Amino acid sequence: MKDNTSYNKKMNELVKQKLQKRNDPFAFSLVAQMILDESLHDFHINLYKKRIDEALEKCDRELFMKLTEEYKKFIG
Repeated sequence: MKDNTSYNKKMNELVKQKLQKRNDPFAFSLVAQMILDESLHDFHINLYKKRIDEALEKCDRELFMKLTEEYKKFIG
């Protein structure tokens, strides 16, 4: 499983430094896009986990296998 946390922290720091120097519309846009991307990513991760748990509860092996493959590709 890839961990993009350190990359995201570095990018956030670079953007913060740029914003502190001046009010740059591009930097504000970049920050907004990063927040949206991270929120969407977290939403999809949680949705996959929820659906995988539901497949386990229903003992639906086929759905479980399908969702875990999709999940691995998504985080891959």
